[in-house]
Amino acid sequence: MSYLEIPLPRLAMTLGLVALAILASRWKRLDLERDLAWGALRGAVQLLAIGHVLLLLFEHERPAWVALALSVMVGVAAATSARRVEHGPSARTLFPYALAAIVLGSVVALAPVFLFVVPLHPSYEARYLVPISGMMIASAMNVVALVFERIFAAAHAHADEIEQLLALGATPEQALARHVRASVRAAMIPTINGLLTVGLVALPGMMTGQIVSGTAPEQAVRYQIVILYQLVAVAAVSGVLAGGFARRLLFTPRAQLRLPQRARNEKKR
Repeated sequence: MSYLEIPLPRLAMTLGLVALAILASRWKRLDLERDLAWGALRGAVQLLAIGHVLLLLFEHERPAWVALALSVMVGVAAATSARRVEHGPSARTLFPYALAAIVLGSVVALAPVFLFVVPLHPSYEARYLVPISGMMIASAMNVVALVFERIFAAAHAHADEIEQLLALGATPEQALARHVRASVRAAMIPTINGLLTVGLVALPGMMTGQIVSGTAPEQAVRYQIVILYQLVAVAAVSGVLAGGFARRLLFTPRAQLRLPQRARNEKKR
């Protein structure tokens, strides 16, 4: 396996790209200079840190350490999904639902692949399990956050319509069905666009990384196809689950609409 190494001085040269973005922000008065600088610094520190963590994890591979790494990834993803929802309940209320949707969606996408397509020996082999799981968890995180936000925002904007449907005898599922469908469809659009344009617009990151590191293009393509299909599964399952959880949070056991606290406060304004 051969690849071109990037010495630290050459890596530092890429800061010029960030500086270019900062100059563009200052020129057009976008007021993004601080965010760009902080984001570049934080992203570099996080990636360098995780690089050392992965090195230790690969060299001292233990089931407990791999499980801990995956647990941290899932926990951070669920917390991020819950925190990014502006029109829903508190992040503390949303967290367990986001966690369940992310975990179940990821397991559905990962288990068949690691059992039948790319069987691992041992089953906790971190070199495959951690990076691929990370991609699924990140995708589920984005889908769950989008579905939650769109459904809660729709319930807030169309509360009168939903209550009218309930008064006419509709069930909570029927009253909210249109908004749930629209939310899940919207959350899946990036994944579907990726399927339709892969190889035509851009080479996916995992495939590019494998080719650069010396993997035969044919094998890199096969791995990327697996990842693409996994992303489809995780988006669909996590999105549908998030839609169901959002509906549960929006209605009382007596099928009465209850707007989340944050949404009610916004409506008063």
